[in-house]
Amino acid sequence: MAGGIAGRLAATAWLLASAAAVPAPARAADVTLSHAAIERLVWRELLTDAGRAYFEGGPQETCRYAFVQEPKVSGAEGRLRVRFLFSGRAGASVAGRCVGPGDTFDIVVSGVPALSGGVVSLAELRVEAPQTAYFRLVSGLVERQLRERLRYPLKANLDDAAATLSAAGGLSLWLDRLELRQVRVDEQAVHLSLEIGLSAR
Repeated sequence: MAGGIAGRLAATAWLLASAAAVPAPARAADVTLSHAAIERLVWRELLTDAGRAYFEGGPQETCRYAFVQEPKVSGAEGRLRVRFLFSGRAGASVAGRCVGPGDTFDIVVSGVPALSGGVVSLAELRVEAPQTAYFRLVSGLVERQLRERLRYPLKANLDDAAATLSAAGGLSLWLDRLELRQVRVDEQAVHLSLEIGLSAR
C-alpha cells in the first residue's frame, strides 16, 4: 500500500506492461499483501498523531476525546480485521474537574477489501465493540470516521510511480486501466488479482 508496498505494485505494473515501454493491453497482476504490511500501513497512514487516530478532540484534550491506537491486523472468514484499542470520554469541565462517561476497550473493524474509483476501502464494514452506554454515544462517529479514513488511493500512487518512471526514462507513461478482478483474505495475507493497463508514448 504506501511506501514500499506502492513501489512493489508499481514495479509489477511496469514489468507486466513491457520492458520496452510500448503500449500494452491490460494484463493480470497477482499481489499478496501480508497482514504485517497492512498493519504498517495503518500505523503510517491512519495513526498520524503520535500513534493515535483522533475522531474527536486531540492530544491536549483530557475531558472530551475519542481515539484508536495499537492496531493488530488479521483475517477471518474472508474479511480483513483490524483490532484497535479505543479510548474516549464525553465529559465536561465542572468546577475544574472533568465530569462525564468514558471508557477504554478493544474494538474490531472488519470488511472486505474493494476497489472503487481507484481507491481501496473496506466494503461491508462492521465495528464490533462492547455496547456500553458511553460507546453507544459515539459509535456512529467512530464507524463513520473509520469508513472514511480506512482507505488507500491505489491508482493515485500508481500514477505517481508512472510519472516517476516517465521522468527517469524520457517517456510519457500512464495507467489507463485498473480493475480488481478477485480478492481473497486468509489468515496470513490479502491476495489481490488486478487487471492493469499501462500505456506509453
